[in-house]
Amino acid sequence: MRLDELHAWISVDGVELPEFAVEYSADGKEASCWIPSECDKQFAVEFKNTRSSSWQTNAEITVDGIQCGSNNTYCRDHRHPQITSGSRNSVAISAHSRRPLLFAQQALTDDDNLLNAAISPELGSIKVQMRKVISVPSRRRQPVWPGDSFESKVLHERSKKAMGHSVQFGAAYPAINSQADPIEVIAELATFVFKYRPIELLRAQGIAPPEIRPAAAPIEVVDLTVDDDDASEIKQLEARLPVLKKKGVKVKSKSSGVKQEKSFVFAPGEIIDLT
Repeated sequence: MRLDELHAWISVDGVELPEFAVEYSADGKEASCWIPSECDKQFAVEFKNTRSSSWQTNAEITVDGIQCGSNNTYCRDHRHPQITSGSRNSVAISAHSRRPLLFAQQALTDDDNLLNAAISPELGSIKVQMRKVISVPSRRRQPVWPGDSFESKVLHERSKKAMGHSVQFGAAYPAINSQADPIEVIAELATFVFKYRPIELLRAQGIAPPEIRPAAAPIEVVDLTVDDDDASEIKQLEARLPVLKKKGVKVKSKSSGVKQEKSFVFAPGEIIDLT
């Protein structure tokens, strides 16, 4: 999705996911859409600013109502210095480890104690808030890691929010995480909201177009009707058939070295050259 010079999207395996039913707010500062989620697929939240400026752009990422940190945008291609970009595909849980973001099957339970449990209204969505910021190095402090806060929520099986998938955090892997300079938000620029569901559900609700199936191979139709010309030809062939049969040659053979007797049948008036 795009709002002026700002662009945000969700990618899986390096490919941008399709966006359905894109909507924009009246003030032009928020965009929302639907995207297809695929179970057990890791994804990345990506964002870009295509206009150079004297100030820094930062994107804060929230999944299912859980804040996953923020990233500043940087110029990654010096041939296009006016374009800055960033991405986030994981969350830091300590100074030396991270957990990847992925779509997964929503965990359900029949425990009635969770039937009326509070559920974030942002469950089922990924939010990207683009902001104008400045770094404030003087505010540097010791990093605080979230630890076990990135745990998937279990829903009651009768919950209205049990829509098939949720964002979960994969197994931790080693990574060196440094604490970035603290930032001060100068202005909120734009908000992008990606509402995700299984593609089958999006199609069933008419949000995504139906699946395009390959066309069946054409069936060859053979015309077996007989016209007047065919009927006339059949009669001529049937009339000639007895004559052709009388012209047949019968040959009787005995074992090798024994005289062979041959008999021939000729049509009346037929002349055979025996020279």
